[in-house]
Amino acid sequence: MKQFFQKITAALDTHSKGYSARKLSAFVVILCIIAAHIAWLKNAFIKDDFNLLEGVLIIDYGFISLCLGMTTYESIKKKPEDPPPAA
Repeated sequence: MKQFFQKITAALDTHSKGYSARKLSAFVVILCIIAAHIAWLKNAFIKDDFNLLEGVLIIDYGFISLCLGMTTYESIKKKPEDPPPAA
């Protein structure tokens, strides 16, 4: 358990001894989104009011697109440049 907490705190540093800070932050963001969805759904079922469902789904689609776009941008950014074609 002590090693687990050490690696979590080491993730906040700039060396590679801890867990990935990007993965930890993504995990926390996803947990917050799940909590917000559960709270919204609970409220929607209690009041029987699903008027905001379209907006929630659009925000979800936007978030997913943003995450996939960030992954694509990162892979393009890290891709080595192709050598110029021989003439």
